[in-house]
Amino acid sequence: MLEQKTNNLPKVVVGGLIFQNKKILICQRKKKGDHPSKWEFPGGKLKDNENYQEALKRELKEELTIEINEMFFFDEYFYEYKKLSKNLKIVFFQIFQFEGEIQNKVHQQFKWIDISKLGDYDFLEGDFKIINKLMKYDSDI
Repeated sequence: MLEQKTNNLPKVVVGGLIFQNKKILICQRKKKGDHPSKWEFPGGKLKDNENYQEALKRELKEELTIEINEMFFFDEYFYEYKKLSKNLKIVFFQIFQFEGEIQNKVHQQFKWIDISKLGDYDFLEGDFKIINKLMKYDSDI
């Protein structure tokens, strides 16, 4: 019997780098599910027929109940979670303004922290590259 090959195209994930008062928003995943209790930037998977910006707007509304009118591309790269056989294309946008008050709908908790403190948190491995870039350009943001 022939084994059917699985589609190994990367899933696209969008992330919001949300800034306010010289701090960045980080969120901690729930204790159950993939990557329990790891820290991450808010965002999520692209759905069919969505572009990156539409997906991020939808995800931030679902996760944090905020509206985003303007975002700026910051970086994109590929990352593979080998143990989970997950191939991702991760796209990040900077957000400096949003409408509404943040309400936590899906995470264990969220925090506003100084960019220089990102290394103090146990982040998803797929976020290490963007954290390094953020810390390198901290004074320019």
